[in-house]
Amino acid sequence: MTDLTLDRLSVTLDGRAVVREASLTLARGELVALLGANGAGKTTLLRAALGLAPRAGGTVSAGGRDPARLAPAERARRIAYLPQSRPVAWPLRVRDLVALGRFAHGAAPGRLGTADAAAVSRALAACGLARFADRPCTTLSGGELARTHVARAMAAEASFLLADEPTAALDPLHQHQVMRLVRNYADAGRGVLVVMHDAALAARAADRLVWMAGGRLVADGSPEATLTTERLAEVYGVRASVRRLARDWLVTVEGAA
Repeated sequence: MTDLTLDRLSVTLDGRAVVREASLTLARGELVALLGANGAGKTTLLRAALGLAPRAGGTVSAGGRDPARLAPAERARRIAYLPQSRPVAWPLRVRDLVALGRFAHGAAPGRLGTADAAAVSRALAACGLARFADRPCTTLSGGELARTHVARAMAAEASFLLADEPTAALDPLHQHQVMRLVRNYADAGRGVLVVMHDAALAARAADRLVWMAGGRLVADGSPEATLTTERLAEVYGVRASVRRLARDWLVTVEGAA
């Protein structure tokens, strides 16, 4: 499958322009971080790209097909989606929650074919969850549960993964673990678009940073080209310093701009 492409995508909700002519391309093998303040339109952009939110204009193509025009199962086979809200209210086994990622392939927990079971096992192993496979999800820590949701998305083995704030509410160790998982998914030849707020963590893991403010994409490029004090002021409204370290970035927020 070729690139996932958004061309002048626009969304209007309740008479308000939430996404304004957003264009970006996500290639396989690439990890792109989408950064922006709360309310900038990031989640709506992801949902509109998938056809889960109404579009006011523009086009989306995933391998030459518009996800909005695909049957849900076909869309899920092309693009895995990890939403921002991921509640688990019942004690599913970890293996069974991950197996939900194979639902688009016609599988269901407890009735996995050989290929589906192998995909679930690969996702469990990749996310370091094999030893938790038979534990109820309700007994996991926040970091373990976050990895389980990532494994569910990865089990679909889709060409693209759209992940909405997968590191939210995690401690620094688990944030880095989750970003390593999505980085590995991209390195395996799949495209990943991940919504984030931590600019330093995003710059450490991503090939490109896409910056969003007021419903518009205001910058798209490498961390070196786009992670600047001016960009942080424009997008987040903060006064900050940025330092490039040997293998990392240091972003210090000093206050409101």
